[in-house]
Amino acid sequence: MQYILSEEEYQDLLDKAKEQKILAKKKLQDLCTKVANHMPVLYWGRKEPEPWGCMRSIDDWYCDDCPVQDVCPSLKQYSK
Repeated sequence: MQYILSEEEYQDLLDKAKEQKILAKKKLQDLCTKVANHMPVLYWGRKEPEPWGCMRSIDDWYCDDCPVQDVCPSLKQYSK
């Protein structure tokens, strides 16, 4: 079965899909920030795991050893 949509109906569908995509990205970012701020990881030769921290929460921080850097939707900032 094929449906014919008006231009307005089609635009409404596109707008709803865009809203859902934005909402999903925000939820993913919130989860990634929480993980980065609370999940202990070993980095920079430390003997005890500590949370890495998220650059969105900590000024002048980097994504180098962040445990969620592969899935995080935020723009990344790496040390030189």
